[in-house]
Amino acid sequence: MMSLRAEIMTSLFGAWCLFKFDPSGMRYFNHTADGFWRSFYAALIALPMFLVLSILHTTYAEAGRSTGIGLHLLRYVLGWVVFPIVMVCLVQVLERRGQFASYIIAINWLAIPQWTLVLVVSYLGMALGGIVGDLFVLSLLMLLLYYDYFVTRLVLGLGFGKTILVVVIGVLLAVLLDALILSLGRGG
Repeated sequence: MMSLRAEIMTSLFGAWCLFKFDPSGMRYFNHTADGFWRSFYAALIALPMFLVLSILHTTYAEAGRSTGIGLHLLRYVLGWVVFPIVMVCLVQVLERRGQFASYIIAINWLAIPQWTLVLVVSYLGMALGGIVGDLFVLSLLMLLLYYDYFVTRLVLGLGFGKTILVVVIGVLLAVLLDALILSLGRGG
């Protein structure tokens, strides 16, 4: 059995491959039950980037409507917990139960290069400001959606329509969680 440190390094390499749209990245993940649970270490690795991004947005973008770092952290944790729970149900409906663990493993590890990209592009978008900054952020959003599409299609082996459905459900879930956190930040 591979040590945790070795598995993290190997998984990060696999995530980097997926980040470059290289399907061979999947072979670097531990596709066992232990690998599934260990993939949630990605949440801890990405946490500092998330915190920096939250501070940037709180300072620059959300200045009068900040929800506070505690609620940002709650949103972060909920995203890592709720999405896999929703996917348990969705893979049943899509008849892809056997690919569930590999899908979550890939999505979890890919989050690290994605959070790195989000941090860099968000900072550049804020620094540039105006329409150019907005275009940076819009381009980032489109790229992140394509990553979701790429990994979903690769791992779950779905056709175009069902892959889009999974991506849209993920986006709607994120929007719902954001709305919940915003409502908590306003006091209900």
